[in-house]
Amino acid sequence: MEDEELKAIRAARLQELRQNSGHNGNSSNGPSGSNGSNQNDAAQMMMTQLLEPEAKERLARVKLVKPERADAVMKYLMQLYQSGAIKRKVNEDQIVDILEKVASDERKQNDTEIVFDRRDKSGEGDVEDDDFFD
Repeated sequence: MEDEELKAIRAARLQELRQNSGHNGNSSNGPSGSNGSNQNDAAQMMMTQLLEPEAKERLARVKLVKPERADAVMKYLMQLYQSGAIKRKVNEDQIVDILEKVASDERKQNDTEIVFDRRDKSGEGDVEDDDFFD
C-alpha cells in the first residue's frame, strides 16, 4: 500500500517538474519565446555539465532570492568555460567564492559617497579677526 502511494507521489512530482521546466513540448510561445527558452535550456544544460550537484543546488537557491546575482554567476562561469579556464566541475566552495566576488562587485558599484560641504551662513567665515578673547 505504501509503495503504491510512493509511486503515485513520485509520478506526480515528476510530472510537475516536467511542466515547470517546459519539457512537455506542447507549449509554443511563438518564434521569440521559443528562441529564448532554447537559450535558457542550453544555459541550463551547460550549468549541469559545469557544476557539481551541490553547487547547482546552491546556485538555484541563490536564484530564488537574487536572480540577478545568479545570472551574473552563470555568465561568469560561461565566460570561464569558453576561455578554457574550467578544467573540472565547479564545486560548492568555488561557487561560494564566486558569489562573494560578485556581491563585493555589486557593493562597489552601489557604493555612494556623501560629501558634506559646510558653509558659513553668516558670511563672516573667512574673517580671522575674532574679538572673542580680546
